[in-house]
Amino acid sequence: MANRSDFYSAKLPRRFKRMLALEEANGWIKSPQERNLIKDIFINAHANHVAFKLKRNTIETRDITDES
Repeated sequence: MANRSDFYSAKLPRRFKRMLALEEANGWIKSPQERNLIKDIFINAHANHVAFKLKRNTIETRDITDES
């Protein structure tokens, strides 16, 4: 399963989908409304994480190119 990263391309990466499925299977999520709330939280958190990483990568790349 090499090169299966969907960190930048997916709205909700497979590891979060897997966590949601396991929480439902274990009975930690009781209702569809609760599942949707948790899913929305994961989507927002992931979007913020991706935006931060993209911003950080842009800053690091700019700093490297400015030195030359």
